[in-house]
Amino acid sequence: MTVSEPTPVPERSAESPADDFSQHAAEERFIEAMGLAHEEDRLPRIAGRLVGLLILSPDPVRFDRLAERLRVSRASISTNTRLLENMGVIQRVTRPGDRRDYFQINEEPGLLLRIADRYRSRQASAEQMKQALPPNAGSEVVFERLERLIRFYAILADSLQYVLAAVTEGEGNSGSRST
Repeated sequence: MTVSEPTPVPERSAESPADDFSQHAAEERFIEAMGLAHEEDRLPRIAGRLVGLLILSPDPVRFDRLAERLRVSRASISTNTRLLENMGVIQRVTRPGDRRDYFQINEEPGLLLRIADRYRSRQASAEQMKQALPPNAGSEVVFERLERLIRFYAILADSLQYVLAAVTEGEGNSGSRST
């Protein structure tokens, strides 16, 4: 399939013809929305589209199928899967006897834990600098800036820890899930 070809539309089934098209359209909107959201976070849109597709995929997806489904080059898939793997967002998986690469969403909260650790590290650096300040008349402004920075990073790290705990325990449902 070439990049310029339109998205294949699922064949109509005799049981629910409108449902197939509706679900496909909803999936396409979600995948593109994830791409745009990641782009707002200064990541490649393709990376976000990969995340969206893998969220919707119950099973690991073959590398070549990712390129086909998103209608992008294999080089783009390679670059963006490496980026997302390094971030801890997706995982490369293998199957016995199959040399092809498969990818799936990383269900572990590794990325958020690493971000929280970075915030803690920045907090510690600011605390060390605050301790090293000489007690002179000009250091009050710097001391206050460092205090605000320490509080800021502490709040960010604590908030991420709270969010991770809530997600792990299944809390925080906004009620948006339909039954």
